Amino acid sequence: MVVTKIQKIRRQRNRYEIFLDEKPAFQVSESVVAKIGLFTGKHLDEEAVEKIVTADSRDRAHQIAVNFISYRPRSSKEIIDKLSRKGFAEDLIRAVVDKLRELLLINDIEFARMFLRDKLRGKPMGRALLRRKLHEKGISYQSTEHILNECITEESEQEAAKALATRKLKMSRTRLSKLDPAVRQKRLADYLLNRGFSVEVAYKTARSIIR
Repeated sequence: MVVTKIQKIRRQRNRYEIFLDEKPAFQVSESVVAKIGLFTGKHLDEEAVEKIVTADSRDRAHQIAVNFISYRPRSSKEIIDKLSRKGFAEDLIRAVVDKLRELLLINDIEFARMFLRDKLRGKPMGRALLRRKLHEKGISYQSTEHILNECITEESEQEAAKALATRKLKMSRTRLSKLDPAVRQKRLADYLLNRGFSVEVAYKTARSIIR
């Protein structure tokens, strides 16, 4: 097979249609054209075409991943999920993720630290909820526990629970004021439990605020 034409594709930035023996055969990026050294008159066999198509898929996947992390840091799982939705093969996705790690463009530990700091700056939540959110981002159990222990102390978690409970109490004061103190404590403790605080922290905080 001979490359008989290399034609730029309209409305697709830096994409080219490759014609073999006068027939459209496959599409590749401009960078792959340069890397492979494609030119009219070049002879290609089926194995060479397969390698070129694979190289183009890897190049596209890499570019999608780089664009994805340009808005904000991402975990490995987020990138894997993104590329999976785009239809890339699993082995190619793994290769792209490994390359991004090698280039220090993704780091799950640093991502977890940043993610946790952002969550703690917003509406307070306890360890259980933070743990679940980190697991949803694909952070391993061991790394999650390490980051939680690094960023959250018993004192800071208790302070966060108190701040959240105080805020909740102010917002619901009219509705809760008519209830028995024990019921109010229970309602407040349940709210803290739903925000990921432990039973001990939730009830201790509720009792300290409502007497």
